[in-house]
Amino acid sequence: MSGAPLFREGEELGPVELRPDQGQVIRYCALQWAFPPFFYDEAAARAHGMPGTIVPGPLKVGLLYRAVEGWLGGRGWVRQVRAAHRRPDLVGRPVVIAGRVVRVYEEDGAQRADLELAIINEEGQPSVRGFAVVEAGSREEE
Repeated sequence: MSGAPLFREGEELGPVELRPDQGQVIRYCALQWAFPPFFYDEAAARAHGMPGTIVPGPLKVGLLYRAVEGWLGGRGWVRQVRAAHRRPDLVGRPVVIAGRVVRVYEEDGAQRADLELAIINEEGQPSVRGFAVVEAGSREEE
């Protein structure tokens, strides 16, 4: 690892405030060519025991990825994002993505950092617990 560390343990990510809307959900479904009605039809969602249409889990992973990339601001790249879904998020409701660097280390000659992430719903409860690994530099250096 050359130069000063680009990441610091305890460094905060976020908060990033988002409101996933029906348009995002429909575009996600179209990209996947999968259209479970409970993602876009209120009656179908209620028939499945949900309080309303929900944001697809993989779309929420994409929101985590986007938040990490924004936090990196060109300092590096995202190697991995994982998520454990705890509860559904309703379409159109606000969520906050937050996180922090929990470990900085060197691996294969590169500076890396492990991040803990969360999507917090409007009740202040985590709907997703996430984890990311980032690496300093650019992918072209790999």
